[in-house]
Amino acid sequence: MNFIVILSSFLITYKLFKKLDFVDSLLCWFILYFAQIIFTELLLGILGILYLKNVILINLVILFIIWLTIKGRTHYFNLSGVKDSEFRFLENKIILFGISLILSFGLVKVFINLINPPFGWDNLNYHFTFPVEWMKHGNLNNPLVVSDDPFPTYYPINGSLLFLWLIFPFKNAFLADIGQLPFFILSFLAILSISRKLNLNQEYSFLAASLFVIIPNFFKQLQIAYVDIMLGGIFLVALNFLLGLTKKYSFKDAFLFSLAFGILVGIKTTALAYGIFLLIPFFYLIFSRKQMALRLKCRYSVSLFLMIFIFGGFSYFKNFLLTQNPFYPLDVSILGKAIFKGVIDKATFTSRNIESDYSLGKILFHEGLGVQSLIIILPAVILAPFISLFRNKEKDFLVNYVMLLPLLLYLIFRFILPIPNTRYLYPMLGTGMVCGLYILSSLKVPNKLIRIIAFIIMIVSAVECARHIELGISFGLGFLLFIIFSLFLKYKRLRNILFSKGVIISSIFIFLIILQILLLDCKKNEYIRYVKNSRYWPDATRAWLWLNNNTEGNNIAYVGRPVPYPLYGTDFKNNVYYVSVNSLDPIHLHDLKNSRYSWDSNAENMHRSFEEPNNYRGNADYSVWLNNLNKRKTEYLFIYSLHHTKKVEFPIEEEWARSNPAEFKQVFNNETIKIYKLN
Repeated sequence: MNFIVILSSFLITYKLFKKLDFVDSLLCWFILYFAQIIFTELLLGILGILYLKNVILINLVILFIIWLTIKGRTHYFNLSGVKDSEFRFLENKIILFGISLILSFGLVKVFINLINPPFGWDNLNYHFTFPVEWMKHGNLNNPLVVSDDPFPTYYPINGSLLFLWLIFPFKNAFLADIGQLPFFILSFLAILSISRKLNLNQEYSFLAASLFVIIPNFFKQLQIAYVDIMLGGIFLVALNFLLGLTKKYSFKDAFLFSLAFGILVGIKTTALAYGIFLLIPFFYLIFSRKQMALRLKCRYSVSLFLMIFIFGGFSYFKNFLLTQNPFYPLDVSILGKAIFKGVIDKATFTSRNIESDYSLGKILFHEGLGVQSLIIILPAVILAPFISLFRNKEKDFLVNYVMLLPLLLYLIFRFILPIPNTRYLYPMLGTGMVCGLYILSSLKVPNKLIRIIAFIIMIVSAVECARHIELGISFGLGFLLFIIFSLFLKYKRLRNILFSKGVIISSIFIFLIILQILLLDCKKNEYIRYVKNSRYWPDATRAWLWLNNNTEGNNIAYVGRPVPYPLYGTDFKNNVYYVSVNSLDPIHLHDLKNSRYSWDSNAENMHRSFEEPNNYRGNADYSVWLNNLNKRKTEYLFIYSLHHTKKVEFPIEEEWARSNPAEFKQVFNNETIKIYKLN
């Protein structure tokens, strides 16, 4: 399945997108790969036939059409970015050891993820839950994720579409749990290419990319199947192709920018705010160019909006059809006038935030942004606009714009985004790192000093990225890789051997065997490892293990803290859902037109707001709820205590079940979880 799409995107890159250098070719290749996944899954999901056999079939058809279309074209593949002479700086032992550490720490984290089940909140809540539901029903209808935060039902889904792609073949989140790894590599390549377009040399470009990906907060996201590395990587790719557009005004560069931008806004709503600062220079470049015909300007603009609609617009359009608000469940107002009605306004949404959440001290020293953020990125955010103003008057507009971009992105984070999660800063941190190295280059800081600083940063960041045994193994592997790379660079004969067809094919074969062994081990021990290795869900993991051991294709209703993914069991054998306590079942927020949502530091108030008459848990009635359970042929009831409350509290369903032993038999219980079997 992956081979089909990889081959399709490679053929298009290889034959159609000519004159791209090697790194941009790789970026183009991946963007086309991701775009085909999104397009095919969206199409099949809209048609209600999103099943594995159809996914394989439609991608085979696309591959055949691509082959017929381009088979007569001449090919071009530029390897200018991989000449030995351009990578002489890697012969410096300090830089080489730093790169070895990044690789070793990354490999260890990936291995840990492959042998352990997923633990992240968002992926257990909805990033993996929604793909399982899509697999089971063949459509893209999202269930209501109940209790605590019911908003994910309406979020953009491009990230979850990629997770679905990785879940499909194995009926397991084995690969999906490292689903952000390609975007980690993508971020590195994008910063490398952006830096080169700003005329930084290979060494400075390489250091900018390396120091960014080793930021502890960013690096540790490899362990979690969220979408923030995904968003940061695609943002940087879009910026990279935008920079390419300034030199050539090529429609192909404009198309790649448009495609990346369309994918970007379909990953997360926050991308809309950041994306404004990609659209402004795009339209400036197009419409300020007097010699460009109006027909071409329209062509570029239409291409952009078409890519946004196809690859990023699904969730917004769906929300509009369902709720008449593309940004549901958030209220949207302009100058105090309501434009779109939701269930929560921005003031309520931001009421949990306190001023200290935005303090530089907290962000820099308590959120894992590393010493590079303090000594390189922060000065860049402050100084880059002045450097641009006073030292770059002869440069291109976009060079000056990039110098200003980190500050603009930070202002969006500070004053526009409703939640001060540090992971939302990745686009700013990436551009800030590029600007930081650009400033060091323009100030002609000695190379030796920069290398020493970079090495210290990598060591300190690496230590922050792992602890205990993982730290020791990562450093040991780093030393081993350093020796191998040193020999590799020193002996040309060794390079010829390692890049021979036999060695490459054998390595791929061994890799696939190891992957298969790890997959079988994961499926066999998944729920046991939930219990052994989880620091976050000690009570829940035991309940998940019991449920997996005692069910075989059962119908399970859940309520309370929203962590439904583990309830599906091995190979997603069970059906999992929320059952409404009132006459609307299944129920969504938008079914209740006058509902409002409370969101503050008092979790009790938040949960009580759900129970108001106009909200989804309002007008609760035991007999109606029991009838809803029976209509769905529910066999088990999984009740998790409410989230964020100061003491253990259960939803009303626990009292109902406990008070009616004739209908509900308790089969498992601990402090926070009760499981009942329906009689």
